[in-house]
Amino acid sequence: MKYEKQITLKNGQPCLLRHPTAEDAQKILDHMILTSAETDNMARYADEFTMTAAQEALYLTEVEESEDAMMVSAELDGEIVANAGFNPVAKLERCRHRAELGISIRQDCWGLGIGTAVMQALIDTARQAGYEQLELDVVETNQRAIALYEKMGFVSYGLRENSFKYRDGHSAALRLMLLRL
Repeated sequence: MKYEKQITLKNGQPCLLRHPTAEDAQKILDHMILTSAETDNMARYADEFTMTAAQEALYLTEVEESEDAMMVSAELDGEIVANAGFNPVAKLERCRHRAELGISIRQDCWGLGIGTAVMQALIDTARQAGYEQLELDVVETNQRAIALYEKMGFVSYGLRENSFKYRDGHSAALRLMLLRL
């Protein structure tokens, strides 16, 4: 799915929200590696990214041409500072009404309103695509993200204990959240 919108951040800075294209593949990978290194809240460690730029370009093209998936990035001065998207939970008829969502925002851009704008873009587009429910999971201690999701209307429906096992041996639960569209 395609998307583009110019917004103004809380600090007055202009920000472009748009679907990333194949030409953005390396920028998207760099963003994912950076945000995975900045926090323990992402599913992967930064050194676990094995996708090549060519593979990412192919994936971005598939998403751009899709009728049931979407990615949207936030750009400041031509630099990707956030990336998010949704995909169908499954291509099965019984699950067709559900999509899962993920988001990452560069830490130096937290608190500017990017998360709210990107989430609203995803919610609006998911609704237009015919989804009835968006789902996500979030590290239970990630209060900043949980507050954003709750502000957008997501509700908690459970915990998946011991979901992340960190390299130092400790574990974290994931809070399961959903938004009925």
